[in-house]
Amino acid sequence: MIAEDRYGPKRNRFEDDDLIDRLNSRYTVMALTMCIFIITGKAYVGDPINCWTPAQFSGTHNAYTNSICWLKGSYYLPTDEITIPDRTKPRLYHVSYYQWTPFILLGMCLLFLLPQVLWQAFARQGGVNIKRLVKTIKDQVETNKGVEQAQKTIKLYLDTQRIRGGSICCGIRCRSFYTTYTLTYFIIKLLYILNALCQFFLLNTFLSFHFTSYGPEALNKLFSGEDFFESPRFPRVTMCDFMIRHLGSNQHWYAIQCNLPINIYNDKIFLGIWVWLIVLAILNLLSIIPWILFLRQRQRSTTIRNYLRISKQSTAEEKETLLSSTKESFLHRGDKTEEFINYLRIDGFLILHIIARNTDDIVAGQIVDHLYKNFESERRIARSDV
Repeated sequence: MIAEDRYGPKRNRFEDDDLIDRLNSRYTVMALTMCIFIITGKAYVGDPINCWTPAQFSGTHNAYTNSICWLKGSYYLPTDEITIPDRTKPRLYHVSYYQWTPFILLGMCLLFLLPQVLWQAFARQGGVNIKRLVKTIKDQVETNKGVEQAQKTIKLYLDTQRIRGGSICCGIRCRSFYTTYTLTYFIIKLLYILNALCQFFLLNTFLSFHFTSYGPEALNKLFSGEDFFESPRFPRVTMCDFMIRHLGSNQHWYAIQCNLPINIYNDKIFLGIWVWLIVLAILNLLSIIPWILFLRQRQRSTTIRNYLRISKQSTAEEKETLLSSTKESFLHRGDKTEEFINYLRIDGFLILHIIARNTDDIVAGQIVDHLYKNFESERRIARSDV
């Protein structure tokens, strides 16, 4: 069977995570990148700001007014405010984020990519590069070659961990502690949750207003049919104070009204970001629960049995031995399946399950079958030497 016929087109086929992880590190980044192009195009191709200038201003004066108000920022003044406040008083709604919106979105992209980069870096150094194994399996026209390479890599990792006597955690060797990949994977999951939550507080700082409360207010306006035009957070019309020097000590201050068309996009983009961060935080939290349940001893035993059941490489005797065991006999220390589960450890099972999610259960079954044959062979040799 040709690999591409079995697994689909080659693009985006080599994964070492799950769908929720990819929602964070891939699809969210893609959406934010599109927003960056939209905002950047409006800022540098169109007119991000247009200011109403006095009649005596010429073309160069108008250009300077637009430029200085874009650079220094402006402030929101409600339409029912008749008097323009004195410039010496602090502005309640100062608007100065729109110049930096593309960079804010770029920073968000980098933060969403960070957990995936850390996971990839660990996978390259941890002994089992899962993404490379998936690539090897899918690139091989004959799947058995990729499966054989995968089982050799996993076996080498498990044997190395057993020889070392455990994993290294925070620079300390932990005896009988074989959960390096599992701990790292759950840490990455927690980083995705923290990333989604912390971005609310980072946006509070960068946008200079309480972003966490922006979503409910905006959604209330949206569903109640209120106009978004009068928004102190993303105002369309603002005021700008600036000074022009003349000869001598003459200083002329101007209070100019400006229009910010770019905030039409900013308003919708950041409302979408607020909603998506909430959804993403919930999905990230919920995605941990199935993994915790799946890594339980009983569930691992059931899954290994299923992998061996669907494996085309298992012999009839091995299948009968493994599948005829009851739950009670499985929990017995002398049971071969129990010994094999202990041999795989949680790390080995996690690696197998990630491979299964990104290939199929048949491949995982074949890898388990190869590992089990090697385990049985070593077990018989060890008994004969006694």
